[in-house]
Amino acid sequence: MKKPSKLSRPSKPSAGPETKNAARLSRAVALSVAAGTAVSFLILCAFAALMSVRDLPHSAVVPMSILAVAAGTILSGYCCARILREKGLLWGLCCGTVIFLLAFFCELTLLGPVIGPLALYKFIIYAASGMIGGVLGVNKKRKVR
Repeated sequence: MKKPSKLSRPSKPSAGPETKNAARLSRAVALSVAAGTAVSFLILCAFAALMSVRDLPHSAVVPMSILAVAAGTILSGYCCARILREKGLLWGLCCGTVIFLLAFFCELTLLGPVIGPLALYKFIIYAASGMIGGVLGVNKKRKVR
């Protein structure tokens, strides 16, 4: 019976290109979602200051919050597409979905299980905003120096 040579032994698994690529993609999405969430927070703070100075109707709260998060989601999709430089629609959708899930689970935690058609509308707005940002980020021309 033949002994297998040292050359034919399978080597230990290492971090191949798939692992490095997945880490790069997840890092880009996480960084972009963090940037979008920070911008959304800042815009929400500005809207809160505006509402405390002005006498705005209570019905303006939901549209203002959706507008703020949509702006952050556009930025998130834009940043992710600028980092990855490919598949802007897909990565924008991914960023929009992650931000929606963060907001959705926070809403479930604070308000309880009240799921209505507004959740579907929010998802559509967040996903579309992320995809718009992704398309803008991919199509942005780079400076030639």
